[in-house]
Amino acid sequence: MRTVFEILPPAYEPENCSLICEVSNEGFSYCIKEEEANSFLGLAVYHFDKTKPAVGFPIALQVIFHQKEIFSKNFKKVCVVYSFPQSVLIPFSMYNREKNQTVMDMMFGDVDSNDIILTDVIADQSMYNCYRLPAATLEMVKTQFPNASIVHQYSLILKNPVEENDRLSVIFYSQKVLVDLVKEGKHQLVNSYDYTSPQDVSYILLNICNQFSIKNIHLKISGLIEENSALYKEIYKYFDNIELSGFREGYKYSEEIITFPSHYFSYIFDIDSCE
Repeated sequence: MRTVFEILPPAYEPENCSLICEVSNEGFSYCIKEEEANSFLGLAVYHFDKTKPAVGFPIALQVIFHQKEIFSKNFKKVCVVYSFPQSVLIPFSMYNREKNQTVMDMMFGDVDSNDIILTDVIADQSMYNCYRLPAATLEMVKTQFPNASIVHQYSLILKNPVEENDRLSVIFYSQKVLVDLVKEGKHQLVNSYDYTSPQDVSYILLNICNQFSIKNIHLKISGLIEENSALYKEIYKYFDNIELSGFREGYKYSEEIITFPSHYFSYIFDIDSCE
């Protein structure tokens, strides 16, 4: 994998820290949080080369786990969040565990027969999040972090308190966007979309607005996007109420982390805990 960012603390005590990881079809990220001080000490972002076959992803993960000294440390706790697009939200009243495989095959096809299906409970929303992960990737992560708490990214988003004002939150990855629409005090949409050009992103966002009869919505952006980029300028053509996500209040951040724009990493820090 290609190293995009790697900010390592000069000194820290792993036994007093949490390691918070995100595994996605785009790559692997993590941050280190000192629990008592509520302080983020370091982070890293690695991108997987999409020109290579997807079967090479768990091998690329293994290389990182073996090469980076940080993964040999014994952290107080480890949290792993999976950000893969194959996810279905099922109300309590309609859930049947024996039909999980059928539901996933109907929604996403049955080509990947070796994939593993997991389920998160979202009690406040009275629903389950049924999602599918590549078996080899899941096994690699479980081998490295056998005692880690795991959860899907959509589940975390849906568990977060809903803001009163309508908003469209967008997390930018290298070739996908994750979109969370809050309207009338409820999550109306949580989904991921692949893109290859700035025009793809503007079409995706405008199409969502059209489907939900939205005008002049507040757009909240996080991830690796530059304000002077063609991608940002394309979005600004159609949305003028744009906010770049900031650091969360009540937390501390290392001096090196705060030298970068806060929206670069805010979505990683927002994971915080998957308990």
